[in-house]
Amino acid sequence: MPTYEDKLRQEAALWGAVDEANAATVPPDWRAHRHLRHNRIMHTTDINALLARVQPGMRTLELGCASGWLTLAMAQRGAHATGLDVSEKSLDVARTYYDTVADEVSGTVTYDYADLNHLELTPATYDIIVTKGTLHHLIGMSHVISEVHRALKPGGLFWISDQDGEAPLSTALFASALMFVLPTTISYREKFAGLRKFGTRAPARIKASMEAEGLSPFEGAGREHDWVKLVSQQFHIEQKIVKPAVTGYITHQLDLPDRVALPLLRTLRAVDASLVQLGLLRSTGVVLYATKAAEGTSWNSDN
Repeated sequence: MPTYEDKLRQEAALWGAVDEANAATVPPDWRAHRHLRHNRIMHTTDINALLARVQPGMRTLELGCASGWLTLAMAQRGAHATGLDVSEKSLDVARTYYDTVADEVSGTVTYDYADLNHLELTPATYDIIVTKGTLHHLIGMSHVISEVHRALKPGGLFWISDQDGEAPLSTALFASALMFVLPTTISYREKFAGLRKFGTRAPARIKASMEAEGLSPFEGAGREHDWVKLVSQQFHIEQKIVKPAVTGYITHQLDLPDRVALPLLRTLRAVDASLVQLGLLRSTGVVLYATKAAEGTSWNSDN
């Protein structure tokens, strides 16, 4: 059986290769990333709202910074930004790009290695700590959240965008139907062949695909933890945004040019969000704004 250190090296190698390949076509800069299809449909509003909270001179930290584009975006707003990641190759991508734009960045950027499961941060240091798509990879969830609380200044913001729990069968069934009907990266011939082969097991396979099951050694390791509850026990939940249930997944699969795909996906997002609001679908996608109690006050999750 692979050891923890073996898995950590495999995790780092996988995401390093992904970030290196992506940077070859799109620079790790929010000014470029915001135009990508999945960001235009699912993430641009959230990222822009977060960046609006960043003020010049703030100290910010990103946990799981990958190629560094979000850390850099905070520095472009004037922050002294630090990005931490487990992949040295990803950090090399981030540093190499930062070197090309550093003269036009009003803040500063530092990229450092860290095993987030064993995170150690300096107390009361940061105004904002962010993490995007990282918590569900962590086995030391409770420790990380406590360490974030310790490292934030009083009144500081903890911003999280991630998956909370597992996709239920109803969501997988809806995604399966859309995948079958819409033109995707999987041909219709392959879809019919898969339906014949897997029958009623097809939604379970879509669920596994939605959750990227087996993609990396730590993929989904944190799903057993209710991170929203863990955060709410130490922070004041300022805002919780529940994302559409299947639109993000379909966005990555849809095989159509943007001029057709974008209007279709925006319509799907509106329908999807309504179904989630009505309780007919359950989404695992959550964006959370959590604040540490200001000095002289305390936060009780029972309040």
